[in-house]
Amino acid sequence: MSRRRLKFFVFLIFVCFIAPLALAGCLRRSQKQPNPLTYNLPTKLTVAAGEKLPGTDITYEYRDDDGAHLIIEGQKALKRKGDSLAASFSPRPGASVELELRVAWFTDQELHLVGTAKSTIEDVNPVPGAISTSAPIHFSGPVAYGVAKGAVIPGSTIVFEGKTDEGAKLGGIEGYPYRKAGDSIFWEGSLRENIYARLNLRVLQSSDSGLRVGGMVTLWFGS
Repeated sequence: MSRRRLKFFVFLIFVCFIAPLALAGCLRRSQKQPNPLTYNLPTKLTVAAGEKLPGTDITYEYRDDDGAHLIIEGQKALKRKGDSLAASFSPRPGASVELELRVAWFTDQELHLVGTAKSTIEDVNPVPGAISTSAPIHFSGPVAYGVAKGAVIPGSTIVFEGKTDEGAKLGGIEGYPYRKAGDSIFWEGSLRENIYARLNLRVLQSSDSGLRVGGMVTLWFGS
């Protein structure tokens, strides 16, 4: 799957499934962060021959006419296109990741996997600021939220303060606080020590009682 096709696939997921849920779902009313905070994101991962899938003990050894040869929990495993591959691990204290993957294709140099990455983060305390994007364990995918007046957008410090003639008024951001339908909302910072997030959102809808947003989140789990 090419990068362009993957982006189109993620866009289709957002348009067909995530955005309608954001428009139809209940509004989140709490001023506190969800605990735990969970992201279930479509993902594409690549493992070089001789290397491990980051965060796991799964090693891609080589390919031959039979398929892709892996080492899983110290045992040899033969995988072909479409076969499943699952793993669970803790990339950082207070965080866990569950991978549900399928073999997309493989070459002599690389194994390509697609599926979902469920990341669960405990005791989230977002702090805006500079982030580290060099971590080998990172995931990106679509998100959508509905938040009531006075509530925070999960995984950020952004609060919906109500609708005005200038648009939705946001707290917890620097600069101009107003956003109309279709306008962008950007936030990046740490969720807890060495766990970073970047939110690229758009306003889908706003009213006197609530704000609905959708877009992309990227998570990095540092060492």
